Amino acid sequence: MFWVVEVGSAHKGSKPLAYEFIRRYSEAGATVIKFQFGWTKEAQEKMGLEYNPVRYIDDWACDLYRWCKIHGVELSASIWSMDGLKAAEDAGMAFYKIGRKMLEIDPEFAQLVEDNHITHVSGKGIYVRGEYPTYPEDLKMPAKFTRNLYGYSDHTHGIEACLLAVARGATYIEKHVALDKTDLVTRDTPFSATPEEYTTMVNIGNGIRRLLDAS
Repeated sequence: MFWVVEVGSAHKGSKPLAYEFIRRYSEAGATVIKFQFGWTKEAQEKMGLEYNPVRYIDDWACDLYRWCKIHGVELSASIWSMDGLKAAEDAGMAFYKIGRKMLEIDPEFAQLVEDNHITHVSGKGIYVRGEYPTYPEDLKMPAKFTRNLYGYSDHTHGIEACLLAVARGATYIEKHVALDKTDLVTRDTPFSATPEEYTTMVNIGNGIRRLLDAS
């Protein structure tokens, strides 16, 4: 199982807080901690976002990689520009994730995916709904996950949808996280998992996976 933590911008531009996310969620059972690289001013403007310097953390890439190794987890990232891809590669990351919107606006990324240089792409092997948050009536989860559709990226409240995905065969679960759900620093906070919720999700999910493998 890949238990992936999506930190997003919840670190608020603070390296010590980014380290705390790595520490807490490695203890909670995560196997991968995912940040976001490549949010240069140009990349943010290209995506139609108001520039926010807090999003740019590429300079931390090697530190984040080292801290993840110390805590026994893999570092991953969503990549939003070629600068972000370079930061990820320089840090020695094993895999990255590209949003479909990025492929639409940057043909260079599309070519990298076509050449299998980047294998984890939202909507390519990973089921994800674009609503933030996704409510139960909009989930429309596949009845079964397969070799070609192996993962689920979650935007729902709670951990139930993630556990449903595991029960249906998903081996890659990605969940947004927050140390404090009342700190609305990002739009993701209300449907994010606290360390306690994440621990419960991983423990139950691993039990479900063991039963599936044995049956």
